[in-house]
Amino acid sequence: MQQNYKIFVNECTLLFANTNQVIHNSFKIVSHNDLDSIIQPILNNTYKGARNIAYQSSDYCEVFKQIKKPFNLIKAAGGIVYNDKKQLLLIKRLGKWDLPKGKIEKGEDQRLAALREVHEECGIAFLGIVKKSAYTYHVYFLKGRWILKRTVWFTMIAFGTDKLVPQTEENITEVKWVDIDFVKQPNFDTYASLIDIFEKL
Repeated sequence: MQQNYKIFVNECTLLFANTNQVIHNSFKIVSHNDLDSIIQPILNNTYKGARNIAYQSSDYCEVFKQIKKPFNLIKAAGGIVYNDKKQLLLIKRLGKWDLPKGKIEKGEDQRLAALREVHEECGIAFLGIVKKSAYTYHVYFLKGRWILKRTVWFTMIAFGTDKLVPQTEENITEVKWVDIDFVKQPNFDTYASLIDIFEKL
């Protein structure tokens, strides 16, 4: 069982954690009743309180499940891809550094979906999966509906010297290999949902 779950929505981070987990002091710990009263303002982008909010309890998994229910769930898969020089594959999407990922098609295995998305978004054909590494959750509004996207991330190895080709129709403007130090820079600009992944590299 995971020790915590995070949902990213409108610049806020909602953390659901077990009672034995140490919570960073940047988080405001709230009760179940507090959660009920702040989630709608967060969705409406009218919330003026703390941007990092934590609910900590032995029933955190059940509460997390209840919070997810009103949303339309989209399942996605992506890759944390390294080459033989131990460099990391990054894409630039909508002006921010990102990792390749995309929606899992109906009936598609999540591992195959992750491999397909890396190939489509970056042009890499020869890939191997090392392990399942993480899940991320983020919420966004699309076509009149609130969407919760759950992304499963796989650590991968790229073989060969395929030319990197950005999938421009997915708003990807750049694909490149970087040393790990690149993502550790203070001014590294990425999405909030990926910060934990980059910090653990």
